Amino acid sequence: MRRGLSAGARRRLFAAGVLAALAAAAAFRAAWVGPQRDLLAMRRAELRQRRAELVDARRAAGRLPELEAQVERLGRRREALGRALPGPREAAALLRRLQEVAAQAGLTTETFALSAVESGERFEEWPVRLELSGGFRALTRFLDEVRRLPWIVTVSRLSVRAHGSGARAATIAVTCTASTYVLRGPERAAGAADGGEGPVR
Repeated sequence: MRRGLSAGARRRLFAAGVLAALAAAAAFRAAWVGPQRDLLAMRRAELRQRRAELVDARRAAGRLPELEAQVERLGRRREALGRALPGPREAAALLRRLQEVAAQAGLTTETFALSAVESGERFEEWPVRLELSGGFRALTRFLDEVRRLPWIVTVSRLSVRAHGSGARAATIAVTCTASTYVLRGPERAAGAADGGEGPVR
C-alpha cells in the first residue's frame, strides 16, 4: 500500500512539475518571446520602409541632373524676362518716349493719359491711352518703332478712323492703349529703394 501511494505521489509530483514547467514556459513566452516577436515584426516593417525610401532617394538622385538643368533654364528665362521688363524708373521714361516715337514717325499726339496701374501676381501693367493723328504710313512707322523698343510694350484697343473732310481729309485719327510692364518683387523694391520713379501722371 505504501509503495502504491508512494508511486501515486511520485506521479502527482511529476505531473505538478510538468505543469509548473509548462506554466513557466508559457510565462516566459508571454513575457519575452511575444514582445520580441512583435519587436521583430516592427523592425522588419521599418526596414521595408527604409528600403522604399532608399529606392525613392535613388530615383530622385537620378533625376537630379534633369532638375538642375530645368532650374538653370528657368533662371535664364527669368534673366531674359528681367531684361525685357523695365524697372519703375525705366518704365516712366519709356512711357514718355512714346510721345517722341510718335512725333518721329510723323504723328501728332492729341492725348497722352496714364490709366490706372494694374497689379498682377508678378508684374504691374502701366497703360497709357494715346490719341494720335497723322497719315497711315506714319502709323505703321510708329507701330514698327514701338516694336523695336528695348523693353516690352504692347499696343491694344487700336481704333483707326479717317478724318471726314477739309484740310485733314488725308489724315487718320488713332486711339490706342500702349502698355509696359514692371516686375514686382525684388526688382520693384530695388527701384523704389534707389529713388526710382513711379508712374508719370
